[in-house]
Amino acid sequence: MVIINREKAKDMYYANVMYEYHKVTEKIRLFTKKYAMSFEQFEKDIKGSEKEDFERWDDYMEWKGYENVLQNLIKEKKELEVGDYKVS
Repeated sequence: MVIINREKAKDMYYANVMYEYHKVTEKIRLFTKKYAMSFEQFEKDIKGSEKEDFERWDDYMEWKGYENVLQNLIKEKKELEVGDYKVS
């Protein structure tokens, strides 16, 4: 039987959060490079456009999802760093 203490469990979870964080930031970086603008600029541009571009809208939905995931990961990371977590 493997025994894992609280600190080890936190470290393993933190490593997973950081893995996901880097994966998501890389996806966001690719969109930023593809469109040569930030998400906020892209969102404003696509919502203000009269012409429908399905590829851009698909990218917008995916990029927006990554932005939301990133915000959740940043929150989780901060909570872990300050010790605001419970092990069940």
